[in-house]
Amino acid sequence: MPDAASPSRFTSHPCFAAGARAHAGRIHLPVATRSNIRRRFGEPETPGRTLSPKEVLLWLDRVLAGTAANAAGEGKEGGVSISMVGITGPGEPLADPGPTFETLRAVRAAHPELALTLATNGLAAAEHAGELASLGLSHVTVLVDAVDPGLVEQLYAWIRPGLRTLPLPEASRLLVDAQAKAIRALREAGLFVKVNMTVYAGLNEEHVVDVANAVAALGADMLALTPFAPACCGPACCDPAQEAESSPKAPSPERMDELRALAGRFIAMMPAFDSCGQNIVGLENASPDLFLTPTLPMPSGARVNVAVASASGLDVDLHLGQAIRFLIFGPRESDGLPSLLGTREAPEPISSGSPAGTNTRWEALAETLYDCFAILAASAGAPPREFLATKGITVLTGEAEIQGAVDALFGGGKKGCKKRIKAN
Repeated sequence: MPDAASPSRFTSHPCFAAGARAHAGRIHLPVATRSNIRRRFGEPETPGRTLSPKEVLLWLDRVLAGTAANAAGEGKEGGVSISMVGITGPGEPLADPGPTFETLRAVRAAHPELALTLATNGLAAAEHAGELASLGLSHVTVLVDAVDPGLVEQLYAWIRPGLRTLPLPEASRLLVDAQAKAIRALREAGLFVKVNMTVYAGLNEEHVVDVANAVAALGADMLALTPFAPACCGPACCDPAQEAESSPKAPSPERMDELRALAGRFIAMMPAFDSCGQNIVGLENASPDLFLTPTLPMPSGARVNVAVASASGLDVDLHLGQAIRFLIFGPRESDGLPSLLGTREAPEPISSGSPAGTNTRWEALAETLYDCFAILAASAGAPPREFLATKGITVLTGEAEIQGAVDALFGGGKKGCKKRIKAN
Protein backbone atom coordinates (compact mmCIF):
# COMPACT_ATOMS: atom_id res chain seq x y z
CA MET A 1 0.00 0.00 0.00
CA PRO A 2 1.40 3.47 -0.82
CA ASP A 3 2.49 5.65 2.04
CA ALA A 4 -0.48 7.64 3.32
CA ALA A 5 1.63 10.76 3.62
CA SER A 6 3.09 10.49 0.11
CA PRO A 7 3.60 13.96 -1.43
CA SER A 8 1.75 12.80 -4.56
CA ARG A 9 -1.46 12.81 -2.55
CA PHE A 10 -1.12 16.53 -2.02
CA THR A 11 -0.69 17.30 -5.72
CA SER A 12 -3.14 14.90 -7.37
CA HIS A 13 -6.02 14.88 -4.92
CA PRO A 14 -8.98 17.26 -5.51
CA CYS A 15 -9.41 17.78 -1.76
CA PHE A 16 -5.81 18.75 -1.17
CA ALA A 17 -4.55 20.61 -4.25
CA ALA A 18 -5.99 23.50 -6.22
CA GLY A 19 -4.53 22.17 -9.48
CA ALA A 20 -6.38 18.88 -9.19
CA ARG A 21 -9.68 20.66 -8.61
CA ALA A 22 -9.74 21.93 -12.19
CA HIS A 23 -10.27 18.46 -13.63
CA ALA A 24 -11.32 16.19 -10.75
CA GLY A 25 -14.92 15.78 -9.64
CA ARG A 26 -16.46 13.65 -6.92
CA ILE A 27 -19.76 12.02 -6.10
CA HIS A 28 -21.34 11.29 -2.73
CA LEU A 29 -23.11 7.94 -2.41
CA PRO A 30 -25.93 8.21 0.16
CA VAL A 31 -26.10 4.73 1.68
CA ALA A 32 -25.67 5.63 5.37
CA THR A 33 -29.16 5.55 6.85
CA ARG A 34 -28.45 5.49 10.58
CA SER A 35 -27.19 8.37 12.73
CA ASN A 36 -25.47 7.89 16.07
CA ILE A 37 -24.89 11.53 17.00
CA ARG A 38 -26.71 14.81 16.44
CA ARG A 39 -25.26 18.29 16.65
CA ARG A 40 -27.19 21.02 18.43
CA PHE A 41 -26.74 23.44 15.57
CA GLY A 42 -26.92 23.27 11.81
CA GLU A 43 -28.51 19.84 11.50
CA PRO A 44 -31.28 19.44 8.89
CA GLU A 45 -34.78 18.85 10.24
CA THR A 46 -34.90 15.47 8.54
CA PRO A 47 -32.05 13.37 7.11
CA GLY A 48 -31.51 13.24 3.39
CA ARG A 49 -32.62 10.47 1.08
CA THR A 50 -30.73 7.19 1.01
CA LEU A 51 -30.31 4.42 -1.53
CA SER A 52 -29.55 0.74 -1.23
CA PRO A 53 -26.10 -0.37 -2.43
CA LYS A 54 -27.63 -1.80 -5.61
CA GLU A 55 -29.55 1.40 -6.34
CA VAL A 56 -26.55 3.60 -5.68
CA LEU A 57 -24.36 1.59 -8.05
CA LEU A 58 -26.90 2.01 -10.83
CA TRP A 59 -26.91 5.73 -10.14
CA LEU A 60 -23.11 5.88 -10.13
CA ASP A 61 -22.97 4.13 -13.50
CA ARG A 62 -25.54 6.58 -14.84
CA VAL A 63 -23.59 9.60 -13.61
CA LEU A 64 -20.28 8.28 -14.94
CA ALA A 65 -21.86 7.61 -18.34
CA GLY A 66 -23.36 11.09 -18.34
CA THR A 67 -20.11 12.87 -17.50
CA ALA A 68 -18.26 10.86 -20.15
CA ALA A 69 -20.89 11.73 -22.76
CA ASN A 70 -20.76 15.40 -21.82
CA ALA A 71 -16.99 15.49 -22.11
CA ALA A 72 -17.14 13.79 -25.51
CA GLY A 73 -19.85 16.17 -26.68
CA GLU A 74 -17.81 19.19 -25.68
CA GLY A 75 -14.81 17.84 -27.54
CA LYS A 76 -12.51 18.72 -24.68
CA GLU A 77 -9.50 16.88 -23.37
CA GLY A 78 -8.67 17.06 -19.70
CA GLY A 79 -12.14 18.29 -18.78
CA VAL A 80 -13.85 17.73 -15.46
CA SER A 81 -14.82 14.13 -14.74
CA ILE A 82 -15.75 12.11 -11.68
CA SER A 83 -12.57 10.76 -10.11
CA MET A 84 -13.61 10.30 -6.49
CA VAL A 85 -16.41 8.41 -4.79
CA GLY A 86 -17.22 9.25 -1.18
CA ILE A 87 -19.57 7.90 1.45
CA THR A 88 -20.32 10.80 3.74
CA GLY A 89 -23.94 10.42 4.83
CA PRO A 90 -26.67 11.32 5.23
CA GLY A 91 -26.17 9.31 8.42
CA GLU A 92 -22.97 7.89 9.91
CA PRO A 93 -21.42 5.39 7.46
CA LEU A 94 -20.06 3.12 10.21
CA ALA A 95 -23.14 3.13 12.46
CA ASP A 96 -24.50 0.39 10.18
CA PRO A 97 -21.35 -0.74 8.35
CA GLY A 98 -22.97 -3.44 6.19
CA PRO A 99 -24.31 -1.21 3.38
CA THR A 100 -21.20 0.97 3.52
CA PHE A 101 -18.75 -1.87 2.98
CA GLU A 102 -20.98 -3.56 0.42
CA THR A 103 -20.97 -0.31 -1.56
CA LEU A 104 -17.23 0.29 -1.20
CA ARG A 105 -16.38 -3.25 -2.30
CA ALA A 106 -18.75 -3.06 -5.27
CA VAL A 107 -17.39 0.29 -6.44
CA ARG A 108 -13.82 -0.92 -6.04
CA ALA A 109 -14.61 -4.01 -8.14
CA ALA A 110 -16.55 -2.18 -10.86
CA HIS A 111 -14.49 1.02 -11.02
CA PRO A 112 -10.95 0.39 -9.76
CA GLU A 113 -9.82 3.67 -11.32
CA LEU A 114 -11.92 5.76 -8.91
CA ALA A 115 -10.57 6.99 -5.59
CA LEU A 116 -12.64 5.99 -2.56
CA THR A 117 -13.14 8.03 0.58
CA LEU A 118 -15.29 7.97 3.68
CA ALA A 119 -16.23 10.49 6.38
CA THR A 120 -16.96 9.33 9.92
CA ASN A 121 -17.51 10.78 13.36
CA GLY A 122 -15.16 8.12 14.64
CA LEU A 123 -17.44 6.38 17.14
CA ALA A 124 -17.02 3.01 15.44
CA ALA A 125 -14.06 3.65 13.14
CA ALA A 126 -11.21 2.03 15.06
CA GLU A 127 -12.65 -1.47 14.77
CA HIS A 128 -13.05 -1.08 10.99
CA ALA A 129 -9.66 0.49 10.23
CA GLY A 130 -8.16 -2.68 8.80
CA GLU A 131 -11.06 -3.37 6.46
CA LEU A 132 -11.07 0.23 5.23
CA ALA A 133 -7.35 0.00 4.54
CA SER A 134 -7.79 -3.28 2.63
CA LEU A 135 -10.10 -1.44 0.23
CA GLY A 136 -7.38 1.09 -0.57
CA LEU A 137 -9.26 4.23 0.39
CA SER A 138 -7.68 7.48 -0.73
CA HIS A 139 -8.30 8.95 2.70
CA VAL A 140 -10.64 8.84 5.66
CA THR A 141 -12.07 12.02 7.16
CA VAL A 142 -12.74 12.06 10.89
CA LEU A 143 -15.11 14.78 12.11
CA VAL A 144 -13.71 16.28 15.31
CA ASP A 145 -15.20 19.50 16.65
CA ALA A 146 -13.61 19.36 20.12
CA VAL A 147 -11.20 17.30 22.22
CA ASP A 148 -12.66 18.63 25.47
CA PRO A 149 -15.72 16.64 26.64
CA GLY A 150 -17.15 19.81 28.18
CA LEU A 151 -17.19 21.50 24.78
CA VAL A 152 -18.60 18.37 23.14
CA GLU A 153 -21.59 18.66 25.50
CA GLN A 154 -22.21 22.18 24.23
CA LEU A 155 -22.01 21.15 20.58
CA TYR A 156 -24.01 17.91 20.53
CA ALA A 157 -27.64 17.25 21.37
CA TRP A 158 -27.23 13.49 21.80
CA ILE A 159 -24.70 10.73 21.26
CA ARG A 160 -25.68 7.08 20.81
CA PRO A 161 -22.63 4.78 20.67
CA GLY A 162 -24.73 1.59 20.62
CA LEU A 163 -28.43 0.89 20.78
CA ARG A 164 -29.24 3.49 23.42
CA THR A 165 -28.51 7.16 23.98
CA LEU A 166 -26.10 7.70 26.87
CA PRO A 167 -26.18 10.63 29.31
CA LEU A 168 -24.40 13.44 27.50
CA PRO A 169 -21.49 13.86 29.96
CA GLU A 170 -20.66 10.15 29.70
CA ALA A 171 -21.23 10.04 25.95
CA SER A 172 -19.06 13.12 25.38
CA ARG A 173 -16.12 11.51 27.12
CA LEU A 174 -16.67 8.34 25.12
CA LEU A 175 -16.79 10.27 21.82
CA VAL A 176 -13.50 12.08 22.50
CA ASP A 177 -11.84 8.78 23.42
CA ALA A 178 -13.31 6.95 20.39
CA GLN A 179 -12.16 9.65 17.98
CA ALA A 180 -8.63 9.50 19.35
CA LYS A 181 -8.59 5.71 18.96
CA ALA A 182 -10.00 6.05 15.44
CA ILE A 183 -7.32 8.45 14.24
CA ARG A 184 -4.56 6.31 15.70
CA ALA A 185 -5.98 3.05 14.31
CA LEU A 186 -6.58 4.45 10.83
CA ARG A 187 -3.04 5.78 10.59
CA GLU A 188 -1.58 2.54 11.93
CA ALA A 189 -3.51 0.76 9.18
CA GLY A 190 -1.73 2.94 6.62
CA LEU A 191 -4.57 5.29 5.73
CA PHE A 192 -4.29 9.01 5.10
CA VAL A 193 -6.33 10.70 7.83
CA LYS A 194 -7.87 14.13 7.39
CA VAL A 195 -9.63 15.72 10.34
CA ASN A 196 -12.52 18.10 9.68
CA MET A 197 -13.41 20.63 12.36
CA THR A 198 -16.45 22.90 12.19
CA VAL A 199 -15.68 26.23 13.84
CA TYR A 200 -18.50 27.90 15.79
CA ALA A 201 -17.93 31.54 16.74
CA GLY A 202 -17.98 31.95 20.50
CA LEU A 203 -18.05 28.20 21.17
CA ASN A 204 -15.03 26.32 19.93
CA GLU A 205 -13.05 28.87 17.95
CA GLU A 206 -10.61 29.31 20.84
CA HIS A 207 -10.23 25.51 20.89
CA VAL A 208 -8.84 25.18 17.35
CA VAL A 209 -5.20 25.10 18.42
CA ASP A 210 -5.96 22.43 21.04
CA VAL A 211 -7.64 20.26 18.38
CA ALA A 212 -4.79 20.79 15.91
CA ASN A 213 -2.19 19.87 18.51
CA ALA A 214 -4.13 16.82 19.72
CA VAL A 215 -4.92 15.28 16.33
CA ALA A 216 -1.38 15.90 15.10
CA ALA A 217 -0.04 14.03 18.12
CA LEU A 218 -2.36 11.14 17.26
CA GLY A 219 -0.92 10.96 13.73
CA ALA A 220 -3.50 12.78 11.62
CA ASP A 221 -2.08 13.99 8.30
CA MET A 222 -4.18 17.06 7.66
CA LEU A 223 -6.73 19.37 9.29
CA ALA A 224 -9.56 21.16 7.50
CA LEU A 225 -11.32 24.05 9.25
CA THR A 226 -14.84 24.83 8.09
CA PRO A 227 -16.93 27.76 9.35
CA PHE A 228 -20.31 26.83 10.80
CA ALA A 229 -23.20 27.22 8.35
CA PRO A 230 -26.96 26.96 9.07
CA ALA A 231 -28.66 23.74 7.98
CA CYS A 232 -31.19 25.49 5.80
CA CYS A 233 -28.78 26.70 3.17
CA GLY A 234 -29.34 23.98 0.63
CA PRO A 235 -31.44 23.09 -2.41
CA ALA A 236 -34.51 22.30 -0.31
CA CYS A 237 -34.25 25.19 2.13
CA CYS A 238 -32.53 28.52 2.00
CA ASP A 239 -34.17 30.66 4.64
CA PRO A 240 -31.67 31.85 7.28
CA ALA A 241 -34.61 33.00 9.41
CA GLN A 242 -35.39 29.35 10.10
CA GLU A 243 -32.19 28.97 12.11
CA ALA A 244 -32.80 29.65 15.81
CA GLU A 245 -31.72 33.02 17.12
CA SER A 246 -29.59 31.24 19.71
CA SER A 247 -27.64 29.51 16.96
CA PRO A 248 -23.94 30.41 16.85
CA LYS A 249 -22.59 32.50 14.01
CA ALA A 250 -19.95 31.66 11.48
CA PRO A 251 -16.51 33.16 12.13
CA SER A 252 -15.53 35.85 9.64
CA PRO A 253 -13.26 34.92 6.72
CA GLU A 254 -10.49 36.94 8.35
CA ARG A 255 -10.89 35.01 11.60
CA MET A 256 -10.82 31.70 9.73
CA ASP A 257 -7.57 32.70 8.02
CA GLU A 258 -6.11 33.57 11.42
CA LEU A 259 -7.20 30.22 12.88
CA ARG A 260 -5.74 28.29 9.94
CA ALA A 261 -2.43 30.04 10.44
CA LEU A 262 -2.40 29.18 14.15
CA ALA A 263 -3.36 25.54 13.58
CA GLY A 264 -0.84 25.25 10.75
CA ARG A 265 1.97 25.40 13.29
CA PHE A 266 1.05 21.87 14.36
CA ILE A 267 -0.35 20.09 11.29
CA ALA A 268 -0.68 20.44 7.52
CA MET A 269 -3.78 22.46 6.68
CA MET A 270 -6.25 21.85 3.90
CA PRO A 271 -6.44 25.02 1.79
CA ALA A 272 -9.56 27.13 2.25
CA PHE A 273 -11.34 25.92 -0.87
CA ASP A 274 -15.05 26.54 -1.22
CA SER A 275 -15.41 22.88 -2.15
CA CYS A 276 -13.29 19.79 -2.55
CA GLY A 277 -13.21 19.15 -6.27
CA GLN A 278 -15.47 20.17 -9.12
CA ASN A 279 -18.88 18.79 -10.07
CA ILE A 280 -19.73 17.52 -6.61
CA VAL A 281 -22.75 15.29 -7.15
CA GLY A 282 -25.15 14.15 -4.45
CA LEU A 283 -28.83 13.30 -4.32
CA GLU A 284 -29.50 16.73 -2.88
CA ASN A 285 -28.25 18.39 -6.06
CA ALA A 286 -28.59 15.62 -8.63
CA SER A 287 -31.73 17.19 -10.07
CA PRO A 288 -34.52 19.48 -8.92
CA ASP A 289 -36.92 16.99 -10.52
CA LEU A 290 -37.50 13.98 -8.29
CA PHE A 291 -38.34 11.87 -11.30
CA LEU A 292 -34.79 12.22 -12.59
CA THR A 293 -33.21 10.87 -9.43
CA PRO A 294 -32.37 7.18 -9.19
CA THR A 295 -34.65 6.59 -6.22
CA LEU A 296 -37.94 6.54 -8.05
CA PRO A 297 -39.50 3.77 -10.13
CA MET A 298 -41.31 4.24 -13.42
CA PRO A 299 -44.55 2.86 -14.90
CA SER A 300 -43.87 -0.39 -16.70
CA GLY A 301 -46.08 -2.81 -18.62
CA ALA A 302 -49.41 -3.31 -16.88
CA ARG A 303 -48.19 -1.47 -13.77
CA VAL A 304 -49.12 2.11 -14.56
CA ASN A 305 -50.73 3.36 -11.32
CA VAL A 306 -49.61 4.59 -7.90
CA ALA A 307 -51.24 3.78 -4.55
CA VAL A 308 -51.15 6.38 -1.77
CA ALA A 309 -51.61 5.85 1.99
CA SER A 310 -53.38 8.97 3.21
CA ALA A 311 -55.79 9.91 5.98
CA SER A 312 -56.34 13.51 4.88
CA GLY A 313 -56.57 12.92 1.14
CA LEU A 314 -54.11 15.77 0.62
CA ASP A 315 -50.84 14.48 2.07
CA VAL A 316 -48.92 11.23 2.27
CA ASP A 317 -49.44 10.86 6.01
CA LEU A 318 -50.06 7.21 6.95
CA HIS A 319 -47.72 4.33 7.81
CA LEU A 320 -48.17 1.51 5.32
CA GLY A 321 -49.52 -0.81 7.99
CA GLN A 322 -52.07 1.76 9.21
CA ALA A 323 -53.76 2.28 5.86
CA ILE A 324 -57.29 0.85 5.63
CA ARG A 325 -57.65 2.01 2.04
CA PHE A 326 -55.46 3.44 -0.70
CA LEU A 327 -56.00 6.29 -3.12
CA ILE A 328 -55.20 5.14 -6.65
CA PHE A 329 -53.61 7.60 -9.04
CA GLY A 330 -52.91 6.92 -12.70
CA PRO A 331 -53.13 8.29 -16.21
CA ARG A 332 -56.57 9.58 -17.11
CA GLU A 333 -58.10 7.92 -20.18
CA SER A 334 -59.07 11.19 -21.83
CA ASP A 335 -55.67 12.89 -21.83
CA GLY A 336 -53.18 10.65 -20.01
CA LEU A 337 -52.62 13.12 -17.17
CA PRO A 338 -52.08 11.61 -13.70
CA SER A 339 -55.35 11.86 -11.76
CA LEU A 340 -57.22 10.28 -8.87
CA LEU A 341 -58.91 7.17 -10.31
CA GLY A 342 -60.55 5.87 -7.15
CA THR A 343 -59.88 4.05 -3.88
CA ARG A 344 -59.21 0.42 -2.91
CA GLU A 345 -59.66 -1.22 0.47
CA ALA A 346 -56.53 -2.53 2.15
CA PRO A 347 -56.36 -6.17 3.31
CA GLU A 348 -57.08 -6.86 6.97
CA PRO A 349 -54.08 -6.75 9.35
CA ILE A 350 -52.42 -10.07 10.15
CA SER A 351 -54.02 -11.67 13.20
CA SER A 352 -51.96 -12.36 16.30
CA GLY A 353 -52.38 -16.09 15.67
CA SER A 354 -50.76 -16.00 12.24
CA PRO A 355 -47.42 -17.81 11.85
CA ALA A 356 -44.36 -15.63 12.43
CA GLY A 357 -42.89 -14.23 9.24
CA THR A 358 -46.06 -14.74 7.21
CA ASN A 359 -46.55 -12.51 4.17
CA THR A 360 -50.27 -13.20 3.86
CA ARG A 361 -51.29 -9.56 4.24
CA TRP A 362 -48.67 -8.29 1.82
CA GLU A 363 -49.52 -10.99 -0.71
CA ALA A 364 -53.12 -9.82 -0.56
CA LEU A 365 -52.00 -6.19 -0.90
CA ALA A 366 -49.89 -7.04 -3.94
CA GLU A 367 -52.95 -8.65 -5.53
CA THR A 368 -55.09 -5.64 -4.65
CA LEU A 369 -52.56 -3.30 -6.23
CA TYR A 370 -51.93 -5.52 -9.23
CA ASP A 371 -51.64 -2.54 -11.58
CA CYS A 372 -49.50 -0.30 -9.35
CA PHE A 373 -45.76 0.18 -9.72
CA ALA A 374 -45.35 2.16 -6.48
CA ILE A 375 -46.91 2.83 -3.09
CA LEU A 376 -46.48 6.16 -1.32
CA ALA A 377 -46.58 5.96 2.49
CA ALA A 378 -45.30 8.11 5.33
CA SER A 379 -43.23 5.15 6.56
CA ALA A 380 -43.03 1.39 6.20
CA GLY A 381 -41.25 -1.56 7.75
CA ALA A 382 -38.54 -3.53 5.99
CA PRO A 383 -40.47 -6.84 5.58
CA PRO A 384 -43.35 -5.41 3.50
CA ARG A 385 -40.97 -3.23 1.47
CA GLU A 386 -38.81 -6.21 0.61
CA PHE A 387 -41.73 -8.52 -0.12
CA LEU A 388 -43.62 -6.02 -2.28
CA ALA A 389 -40.44 -5.30 -4.24
CA THR A 390 -40.38 -8.95 -5.32
CA LYS A 391 -43.88 -8.40 -6.72
CA GLY A 392 -42.82 -5.38 -8.75
CA ILE A 393 -44.11 -2.72 -6.34
CA THR A 394 -41.68 -0.16 -4.90
CA VAL A 395 -42.59 1.35 -1.53
CA LEU A 396 -41.62 5.03 -1.31
CA THR A 397 -41.67 6.71 2.09
CA GLY A 398 -41.78 10.27 3.35
CA GLU A 399 -44.34 12.92 4.16
CA ALA A 400 -45.26 14.89 1.08
CA GLU A 401 -48.13 16.68 -0.60
CA ILE A 402 -49.84 13.98 -2.68
CA GLN A 403 -50.26 15.78 -5.98
CA GLY A 404 -46.67 16.95 -6.08
CA ALA A 405 -45.34 13.50 -5.24
CA VAL A 406 -47.57 11.80 -7.80
CA ASP A 407 -46.62 14.34 -10.46
CA ALA A 408 -42.96 13.64 -9.72
CA LEU A 409 -43.47 9.91 -10.21
CA PHE A 410 -45.14 10.52 -13.56
CA GLY A 411 -42.46 12.95 -14.67
CA GLY A 412 -44.21 16.23 -13.88
CA GLY A 413 -41.88 17.31 -11.07
CA LYS A 414 -44.43 19.67 -9.59
CA LYS A 415 -42.79 22.48 -7.67
CA GLY A 416 -45.40 22.38 -4.95
CA CYS A 417 -44.10 19.12 -3.52
CA LYS A 418 -43.05 20.38 -0.10
CA LYS A 419 -41.12 17.36 1.12
CA ARG A 420 -39.26 14.63 -0.66
CA ILE A 421 -40.05 10.97 -0.82
CA LYS A 422 -37.46 8.23 -0.92
CA ALA A 423 -37.05 4.62 -1.82
CA ASN A 424 -36.09 2.30 0.99
